[in-house]
Amino acid sequence: MARPLLDKTGMVLDFKVLKKRLQYVLDKLDHKHLNKLPYFKKVNPSSERIAEYVYTRLKSSIKNLRSVTVWENDTSSATYHEE
Repeated sequence: MARPLLDKTGMVLDFKVLKKRLQYVLDKLDHKHLNKLPYFKKVNPSSERIAEYVYTRLKSSIKNLRSVTVWENDTSSATYHEE
């Protein structure tokens, strides 16, 4: 796997920028009946599919995005990444 490129400050992406972009995606899901959202009318809203949903919506604005992990609780998670 290629190493992410660092900017002049030595960061891949500022967490402020990541938080803003992620919040935009999460606002579409938060306190919503997922089965009624267009995307999840076609697929089961499992943790795996939620991770895929978030990944596909972030990948165009975060060029070094490698994966998205969704946590159900302290010990259970699902990670989505493209090969």
